[in-house]
Amino acid sequence: MRAHRTIRQGSQSCKRVLMKFQIGAVCTVALLASASRAEESEEREREERRARIENVSDREILYALGALLGARVAGLGLSEKEQALVRQGFADSAAGRKLKLRDPDLELWGPRVDAALARRVNPKVSGEKDRGAAFARKAAAEEGAQVLPSGVVLRTLKPGQGPNPASTDRVRVNYDGKLIDGTKFDASADHGGPAELRLDKVIRCWGEGVPKMKVGEKMRLICPSSVAYGDQGRPPQIPGGATLIFEIELLSLEK
Repeated sequence: MRAHRTIRQGSQSCKRVLMKFQIGAVCTVALLASASRAEESEEREREERRARIENVSDREILYALGALLGARVAGLGLSEKEQALVRQGFADSAAGRKLKLRDPDLELWGPRVDAALARRVNPKVSGEKDRGAAFARKAAAEEGAQVLPSGVVLRTLKPGQGPNPASTDRVRVNYDGKLIDGTKFDASADHGGPAELRLDKVIRCWGEGVPKMKVGEKMRLICPSSVAYGDQGRPPQIPGGATLIFEIELLSLEK
């Protein structure tokens, strides 16, 4: 009876863990969509993508579950040996095999695992913030730079002559998004050309910075994590605590 209870508790715990990881990954994808497309074009694209996966096999669904879990694990910066231990634990638990733990009750391990992961993630986030702050200070010292109260750094790369958008306007833009080491994580060209989006439906950095632009202007935005994707980041492209660089060209207002 004790063994059956332990297996049942372990199964319930695993289900909660899997659901937590899955929800986190799906929310991450949703953040990316809301930040890079206008509501209408975004919804059309998502409907097309949903239709493509309407009739899929269980094999593909199960593979997607593994991919979602892997995307979350990728943000922890585990070594190959550490990833192998994660895979082994997953495989043993999923197969109902005896767990290689001094106590097989997974409920007892939850707080220990959370604490261990926090110790790994927090220093990485702090390091990202420190590097980002140094980068932003250097950018703020450049000629023509403007610093907003939130810490966003703006610098015009090409002047514009048109009107400024309001904070709730829909705008049409070209943009590139990079990390401070130059790694590109997104661009309007990757989605087929200029993006249309509402400024009250994007990350706070854009909501503050783009209304400072005139139509025709090209501007560089340095976005601290506090006005971008925060401590959670958007794994695996954007680490937690990352400062982001956007070069944005405001093409038109789409009121």
